[in-house]
Amino acid sequence: MGNMCPGGSSTVQQEVSTKSLPAVRRGQNPVNEKFPPAVRGLKPQFPPAETGQKKRPVNNTSPREIPQPRPRPVENPPLKPVEKPVLGRARKAVPPSGKIVTPNLKMFTLVELKTATKNFRPESVIGEGGFGQVFKGWVDEKTLAPSRTGVGIPVAVKKSNPDSEQGLHEWQCEVRFLGKFHHPNLVKLLGYCWEENQFLLVYEYLSKGSLENHLFSRGAEALPWDTRLKIAIEAAQGLAFLHNSEKSVIYRDFKASNILLDSTFHAKLSDFGLAKLGPINGFSHVTTRVMGTQGYAAPEYMATGHLYVRSDVYGFGVVLLEILTGLRALDPTRPSAQQNLVEWAKPVLTQKKKIQKMMDPRLEHKYPFLAVLKTAELILRCLEADPKNRPPMDDVLRELEVVRTIRDQPNEERRKRGSGSGNSNRVHGNNSPRGRRTCRTG
Repeated sequence: MGNMCPGGSSTVQQEVSTKSLPAVRRGQNPVNEKFPPAVRGLKPQFPPAETGQKKRPVNNTSPREIPQPRPRPVENPPLKPVEKPVLGRARKAVPPSGKIVTPNLKMFTLVELKTATKNFRPESVIGEGGFGQVFKGWVDEKTLAPSRTGVGIPVAVKKSNPDSEQGLHEWQCEVRFLGKFHHPNLVKLLGYCWEENQFLLVYEYLSKGSLENHLFSRGAEALPWDTRLKIAIEAAQGLAFLHNSEKSVIYRDFKASNILLDSTFHAKLSDFGLAKLGPINGFSHVTTRVMGTQGYAAPEYMATGHLYVRSDVYGFGVVLLEILTGLRALDPTRPSAQQNLVEWAKPVLTQKKKIQKMMDPRLEHKYPFLAVLKTAELILRCLEADPKNRPPMDDVLRELEVVRTIRDQPNEERRKRGSGSGNSNRVHGNNSPRGRRTCRTG
């Protein structure tokens, strides 16, 4: 789970009421309730303000009366807002239930989510992470009330692991973040539950699972070039949205397993448990405890704890490399020289003759080689050691859109590019009925 905590990775600031929830009538949504108005008619009484002027001694013999200074009108000082407690600093201080004032989110009861998931039965588990297990459930499409299996719409329910100290932090920040930001390429949060020290989140269900499963799992549906490029572009759109928001948001955990796919392979970023607000007041980075996934985290962050907005760009470059090669960022089962994908592939990405051998064999050579070369150049820029030399996500997105147009070039343009050349690396097959052709090195 991910978490956007403006106060740092260990301190979570959250608008949470620690009082027990009142009984909720049917049809009421406590999330959208307003606090009662302040009591009217009661004004605090204040003594007259001192003017700060010293009185002159009065001469009783003088017939003239010395005027007294008029007291200045006193305005009621503004009432200070009640400070709400910050949770997560001590596990013992966590109350058994709570409420978050966040619009457009449904507050589920634990009984409702047990009903929706058939009491969290093991057969309903569809995933597991540091936050806990993820269960598939069913709710009514309009009311979101629990329903029978196969009736209504499916949902994904994340249930906190009682032994995870980070569970509360991630839960709070996930609700706060996804309750505020909405984008077509961010997973939609439908509601939450906080009851009996259980922290649960309810999301839309994305039927195709994660990009990680499609790239690395045996027996999973192989993704063609066009689909891989589509997923990369849509993930870049989600990341660019975060970076360009009112307060730049650093995702901090960009990886293939956090890119979820719907039935049409539409990509959405999920798991915001590690997300943080970006630097402000002219600072280039924020300093925080090193968290994330090895192999995807930027080297400057791993070495110093300095987190830049473009630290996310490094992670995006790693995922883009996985999309090309079909290989995990880290894999101890590979030969020692190839276990770290970035270290092994960076020298290869500069050599056109070797890139072909590095490509995912499940692509079956069905891609325009020029598009692959452009993508390789972009990956190298994203993987620059100095974050200042990496392109912003807006530029990354634009370059990927250019890569997508390469497949749509007219046949005569490709004939001009390939004709009259004895280069063994040229793209063959210009008369392919598919409008594009695989490249083969001669």
